[in-house]
Amino acid sequence: MNKSNKHRKPWSLRSKTLLIFLLLIFIPLSLQGIATYVDFSRSTEQRTADYSAQLVEQMNANLDRTLMEMQRLTLMPLYDSNVLNILRKYSGSESSKKQPSVDERSNLQLYIASMTFDRPEIDSIQIFAGNGYTFSSKAPSAISAFSDVEEQSWYSRVKEADGAWVLIPPHHPSYYLEDARVYFSVSRLIREPNTNRTLGVVKIDLKQTLFGQIINNAKFEDQGSLVVQNSGHELFYEKSTANSSSEETRQLLDAAGSLKADAETAVHRLRINGKEYLIISDYSAYSDISIISYIPVVSLLKEIRELRNFTVGIGLISLALGSGLAAYFSYRLTRPLGLLMKKMRLVELGNFKQSVPVVSGDELGRLSSGFNRMVEEIDRLVHEVYMLGLKEKEAELAALQSQINPHFIYNTLESISMLARQRNNDDVSDMVTSLGRLIRNAVQQDGTLIPLGQELQAAESYVRIQEMRLGPRLRTVFDIEEGLELNPVPKLVLQPLIENAIVHGIDDSEQGGTIWISAVRFHDHMLLIVRDDGRGMSEMDLDSLRHSLNGTVTRIPNGGTEYQGHGVALRNIQQRLTLIFGSEYDLHVDGSPGQGMSFTLTIPLTDKEVLYDTYYDS
Repeated sequence: MNKSNKHRKPWSLRSKTLLIFLLLIFIPLSLQGIATYVDFSRSTEQRTADYSAQLVEQMNANLDRTLMEMQRLTLMPLYDSNVLNILRKYSGSESSKKQPSVDERSNLQLYIASMTFDRPEIDSIQIFAGNGYTFSSKAPSAISAFSDVEEQSWYSRVKEADGAWVLIPPHHPSYYLEDARVYFSVSRLIREPNTNRTLGVVKIDLKQTLFGQIINNAKFEDQGSLVVQNSGHELFYEKSTANSSSEETRQLLDAAGSLKADAETAVHRLRINGKEYLIISDYSAYSDISIISYIPVVSLLKEIRELRNFTVGIGLISLALGSGLAAYFSYRLTRPLGLLMKKMRLVELGNFKQSVPVVSGDELGRLSSGFNRMVEEIDRLVHEVYMLGLKEKEAELAALQSQINPHFIYNTLESISMLARQRNNDDVSDMVTSLGRLIRNAVQQDGTLIPLGQELQAAESYVRIQEMRLGPRLRTVFDIEEGLELNPVPKLVLQPLIENAIVHGIDDSEQGGTIWISAVRFHDHMLLIVRDDGRGMSEMDLDSLRHSLNGTVTRIPNGGTEYQGHGVALRNIQQRLTLIFGSEYDLHVDGSPGQGMSFTLTIPLTDKEVLYDTYYDS
């Protein structure tokens, strides 16, 4: 498991409930806002595209009507005999550089002037005779009298059209003397009707303001830009937004030029220099003109941004109100559970006098009622089991002690009797005194534990009796670490061990032996050790004794016999240690043939004063 996940604090039920409430508020609001924003954006873009398509189509139609009128004007000289007669006179090479008469110039100027009447989009009309003489609606001082038409950049288009009308892109006419403005023109060849001989050229120069008038009449979008070009991508007119840079304009012109010029009204969406543009184009087959409008998408979304900001504001306010309500209701919902959890922790620590208030009749209320009943029942059962356990331990200890005391008194009295038969001296008095001291220590203390010093006094009394009986054959050594005299120990644990060492280790030996009684500290334990240098015990008998201490009867393999001689007293000591202190405190037996035996008692070490006669009455 990942350590970060292992030590991460789990979420409380209140946090989870609050999170669920917030998600239930935030997700629907977000989805609704996003759906509304996307739908409104699409519908706005679609409406703008449809409206713009109608506008460019209308502008192209208006431009076509104007160009149709100009095309009709270019046909008028072909049907006027006076105009044709004058042009015939000055169409041959023999008339080169020959100027028309005043009357001829006056008649043609009046004719051309009539063509421009009430047509503000026309700047001027020129009729070029075959010899290069120019008849114009402008004043003679503003235009060259003779022009080499065939050297003009636009003439190749007119000649190629072979008598059809031609729309000439914006250019600087060289026949104007001082005017440097740009014009776009409608022109055609003037041919004699019968012979089809070219008599001259008629050319109508139109003002660039014509496109502005058409755009204003169509009420075009202020934020949009416009490009008017032909199928050869020759630019006629351009209207850019005020904040468009020259680089953006160039890229937009390139993008507009890449669109198909022979398509009908079409809508495109392009990204140019990181910006989205909506491009609407309309193509006129009559004039070979495409009007292309490109509108920044960001300008279309102005209203949408306002709607988005409004929606976000409402969403934040709703989220704040919802968060407050969610926090309140999650607190109301989880508060009984939090109180119940605190009470359960106290019950885990053993405090069963707990209850929670029942404030409702729902699931939480029934859970609280069930918890109260459960704690009451647990408290009753624990009290009964605890008291029963204490009584059982007291009975077991009383039974064990009742098994030890008669056995000890019997052995002691037998020793006194033997000594009395062997000798008739005052030593019997000392033995009886020591015996009385032993009996008094066993009878006066009603508690289970006594100080180690008191247990050592009883052991010394027993040793003194045995020394009187065995004489110099019995040697005893007491080695008690300083400060352990007040440590509590069970009653009558040393005497059975000393008696066991004498009876089974030293009594049958002529040279006798030595018994060492030690008390030492080992970490937080005290070790009571009774060791002798008697005859010891074989490994098989030692295994039998150890099994006997655990309360089991085991057949020793390889011909061994179960150890039975002195296991009762040792087993009683083992059981008492386990009952009083727990299974980790016990009696350890070790030894070998001819090397004696060692009995080690492990007892918990405490440095504070203990009321030994009330050790279990708490």
